[in-house]
Amino acid sequence: MPSIKNNIILNGLNTITGIVFPIITFPYAARILLPEGIGAINFLNAIIGYIILVTSLGIPMYAVKEIAKFRDDKLKRDILTVEILSLTFALCFIGYIVVWLLALYIPKIHTHATLFYILSLSILFNSIGVNWFYQAVEDFRFITIRAIAVRILSTAALFIFVKHSSDLLIYGIIIVCSTVGNNFINFIHLRKHLDLRAIRLKKLQISRHVKPAIQVFIFNLIVSLYIQLNSIMLGFISGDEAVGYFTAGTKISYIGITLIASIGTVLLPRCSNMINSGDKEGFRTIIDKSLRLTLMLALPITAGLMLLATPITLVFCGSEYSQSITVLCLNAPVIVFISLTNILGIQILYPMDKIKLVVVSVTGGALLNLILNLILIPSHGAAGAAIATLIAEFGVLVIQCLIGRSYYPFKLSEMINLHYITATLIMSTAVFLSTVMIESHILKISVALIVGIAVYATVLLKIKDEMMCDFTNYLKRKINHA
Repeated sequence: MPSIKNNIILNGLNTITGIVFPIITFPYAARILLPEGIGAINFLNAIIGYIILVTSLGIPMYAVKEIAKFRDDKLKRDILTVEILSLTFALCFIGYIVVWLLALYIPKIHTHATLFYILSLSILFNSIGVNWFYQAVEDFRFITIRAIAVRILSTAALFIFVKHSSDLLIYGIIIVCSTVGNNFINFIHLRKHLDLRAIRLKKLQISRHVKPAIQVFIFNLIVSLYIQLNSIMLGFISGDEAVGYFTAGTKISYIGITLIASIGTVLLPRCSNMINSGDKEGFRTIIDKSLRLTLMLALPITAGLMLLATPITLVFCGSEYSQSITVLCLNAPVIVFISLTNILGIQILYPMDKIKLVVVSVTGGALLNLILNLILIPSHGAAGAAIATLIAEFGVLVIQCLIGRSYYPFKLSEMINLHYITATLIMSTAVFLSTVMIESHILKISVALIVGIAVYATVLLKIKDEMMCDFTNYLKRKINHA
């Protein structure tokens, strides 16, 4: 069985390169394509995202859990994989019918029909990607290597081929290739894991996966309201420019969310396997470490983004995106809320087959988000959407704590970790004092990173935080064996 530490490192490396790619590419694309071009891309991509959400039918997350249960039984695992893959192909075909109808009959989409069709390639690649299989068998080494290779090629293509604001189609192709183009490699590589000779096609039960996948789909559909509904509502109410401002601010804050969510990606298959095998003690140990690691990362990242919202936005997006500064400040705390709900909902309740409780919590947050968007966007634009998201995500956390507390293998009070709160406050003070007189945005960010990491790590080591001490000892062992 692969080491959890190695999996976290590999998936962390994959996530970091996924973070570095937009950090490198988005500022360049934002300056070339301008807010209107970025807004058009993200408006259409949000719609494609909904189609992918429907055609995926909750299969990726459902498949990880189910295949992880039978990871050591190759025949059952292969049968499950073939059944689920067959279902995704059927749903993909339905998705392209919807794409054609939207491009034909919706004027705002018809105007950018060619770009819309290009972005729709994501639907095909998501269907054949079988990323869920590699996550379930914990083959993070393969996932990481091919993802990094494709991102390097896509980054090079952006700087070579996107030169003018009219290069939207080229940028669309690069977006598709950088995000899901490598899924084609996944599909080809899958044949090394499957033994189709042992599977009797006539006995496949594809329909048995529809109901449980729909339950996950409902959850994913509601969650997507926070991510994609904001862009769509902004596009219709305030226009493409507002979408561009909102996208810039949230894209930066969601870098932190993506990094921390990578922990859950690694732990979901392991948690599912442990619950299925009855290893309650091992499950509690993993969740306890996950909670501490999540808080250790989420709190300083949130504080850092709020302190450095102005220089980060101006450096990575340009002065044209000054309105995104407020969006970033408002979205930063969402990192903490989403990170905690990821543990409570995805790492604990979902492997326990309590997906209905997760759906209830996100439904409450989604309704709140929708109502607040209708109230705040007309008067506050992108900032209004950011406020709505902030309140909605906090609402999800509160609801999840209340309705799921009897299933958690820890006390809810443990989510208030004084070690990390204290270290974050001291770090924030040190960062503010060391950068307040610096005028250069790039220098301010650089100094803040160095001072912040040094002070935060030092404080945790001084108070002998277990997680930081474990991490330090792990690094020492790796250096000694190098």
